Amino acid sequence: MFFCKKKWICLFFLFTLTHAENAPKIGLVLSGGGSKGFAHIATLKALDSLNIPIDYIAGTSFGAIVGAMYALGYSGKQIEKMALATDWYEVQNDEPKRKFLPYFRKKDTGKYQLNFGLKGVKPVTPTGLIYGQKIILDLSKWTREYEQVYNFDKLPIPFRCNAFDIISGKEVIIKEGSLSHALRASLSIPTIFAPVEWGDSLLVDGGVINNLPVDIVKDMGADIVLAVDVAATSQNKSRLNNIYDIIDQTISVHGYEKKVHSIKQADYYIRPEVSEINFTNYEISTIRYLFEKGEEAVTANWNVFEKLKDITSSSEQKNMGLEPLKKPIVNQIIVKGNKSLSKKFIRSFIGIEESMPLNPEVLDNSIAELYSLGYFRILYYEIHSSSDNKVDVVINVQEIQLRKFNLGIRWDNYHDLVAVANVQLNSSLFPGLRIEDQIQFAGIQKNVFSIFYPSRKLNFPVYPFIKITHLKYPYKLYDRGKSKGRYTLRTSGINIGFGLLLQNYWNTEFEYFYREDSFLEEDDDPDKNDINANAGISLSAQLDLLDDILLPWNGILLKGKYKNSSVDWGAANNYHFYQGSGEIYFTQKRNTYRFMGYYHQGLNDLPLQLTIIPDGSQTFVGLNEFQLQGNTLSFSRFEYRYKHKKDIFAHLILSWLITAKSYYSNISAENILCPGVGVTLLSPLGPLEFIWSRGPENIYTNEIWKNVFHFSAGYKF
Repeated sequence: MFFCKKKWICLFFLFTLTHAENAPKIGLVLSGGGSKGFAHIATLKALDSLNIPIDYIAGTSFGAIVGAMYALGYSGKQIEKMALATDWYEVQNDEPKRKFLPYFRKKDTGKYQLNFGLKGVKPVTPTGLIYGQKIILDLSKWTREYEQVYNFDKLPIPFRCNAFDIISGKEVIIKEGSLSHALRASLSIPTIFAPVEWGDSLLVDGGVINNLPVDIVKDMGADIVLAVDVAATSQNKSRLNNIYDIIDQTISVHGYEKKVHSIKQADYYIRPEVSEINFTNYEISTIRYLFEKGEEAVTANWNVFEKLKDITSSSEQKNMGLEPLKKPIVNQIIVKGNKSLSKKFIRSFIGIEESMPLNPEVLDNSIAELYSLGYFRILYYEIHSSSDNKVDVVINVQEIQLRKFNLGIRWDNYHDLVAVANVQLNSSLFPGLRIEDQIQFAGIQKNVFSIFYPSRKLNFPVYPFIKITHLKYPYKLYDRGKSKGRYTLRTSGINIGFGLLLQNYWNTEFEYFYREDSFLEEDDDPDKNDINANAGISLSAQLDLLDDILLPWNGILLKGKYKNSSVDWGAANNYHFYQGSGEIYFTQKRNTYRFMGYYHQGLNDLPLQLTIIPDGSQTFVGLNEFQLQGNTLSFSRFEYRYKHKKDIFAHLILSWLITAKSYYSNISAENILCPGVGVTLLSPLGPLEFIWSRGPENIYTNEIWKNVFHFSAGYKF
């Protein structure tokens, strides 16, 4: 009797297995569409809720990311949480966060709109607005514990993504390799993202040629295809209002015939109504809206999911998860693609050694630190299984030119247009030696030539430097608060010294300076013999913990400086100058608060220009450029900033002149409060800032008050 029961049980399992093998195979296809791809997640959640097993997945661009996560075993709800937890705008910014940058790169942030490598003396233009370093690092965080799976057929759900090879003009179907790198290739929207090197191919977004890859999932073996399409349809001329709409439309039109054929091939076709959304909009409110639109499409097509439930009733859910890496041992570390930088230099940053257990988090952080040096276009790793519980770690690098050319522009009330060009050279004869020349022109004429040695790792604690400066700077001079007209400061000088670094946030410099100044009325003969020599020693220190220089959210910036010019050092006059300032920013949700304080004091024969604050309402609202002046000067500023939208900010400002003692006499001013309001708009050229404020025409009489209007645009240099 017992034997008979066992026989029937075996026959039952054999029947079930045979029936399951003959059950139709379900293929899921997820189109590209940029941020619209968040609408795909609703379909995954519906499949999970009904336990509908998916046998194959094919995706394009953003659909490839969503599909790959599902193929790895993440549930629809988990993918939804990952989407909300990710700062998608930050992910698309190649530059590391400012707080992670080495000091010598941090000091250059917020200066230049355009950055080029130099090949000889010729600027090398980038192949895309975004190289995609942060994208591939974030993708690696999601896939790193499964990177040992080189064949995508061995994922819990077999997976494919596609790309377009701009060398051969053919579609490339990616079915093996580094999963994170494959996804990065599939989403390389032309002109926005740089193409991805893949063997002999140069890959861009798969949506260019096949944005709804039904044919791919059928070739994998799918009998029934569920296709979800979030891509743009053909738009009329009135809807094409910016470069991103044009790019989206170009991709859609190019593959339109292929897409029509794919729709006919699909057994079930779902199209969420998301055409109104720009494919580059990644605001949280937009993401939630796309979730809702995806849910609406699922609800409207619920009969499709019920049919799939019936068809697959005898099949098992496949995305049950994949066994992650269990801290395997590193067999070897391989560096590929380096040319100027040695393998030894790159490996010194990796943070792992051969024969050590692999720690992916340490590897991620090490890659981020190495990338922050600014030597690489792209930098990522692959993990290859080599033997039982051993892996090879492959570090793939693409270097950028170590010689760089940067351009920046700004505009303000007083100087009008000011431009800057900067050339940075890294010595090949003495690695770590940097030569830099920065030229400002138009409203301000300035040239600073520098040589310094921060080491190739940019962390040398003691570094020598030399700077040679030539300057022509327009001033508006005020005598006891009354305007005396425009003057011109001309300076030629040299600074020699050394600096001390503490991590990437504290810098101290000690130097000897020699400078020859002339301070003449604008119409005076520039050859007039009115040169004043200043020479002596200077000590400066800076603590920089700001998260952003153009629009800070959180952090502290402290600066202090002491200058001593003496006849013993070759000066015409003796003077002492003490200067200090501090800023604190902190943000709560949409509200940012700034507290700022400033103090300086000069003794003996202090040069006039050192007593003047040139920035007007940018520093102290209510006053014009150069109006704030004094041998002794202290003031503070409180500012409240409200984020109305991601690129629109409103400001309330209050400046307090604590005390000022005139350069020309013993008259003084104190306790003057000046209010202001402003608006900042973010643009590709930098912040556009408008400020209206009220302040005295003469700070030393504080009688007649006036309206002051300020406008500035561009970066800070």
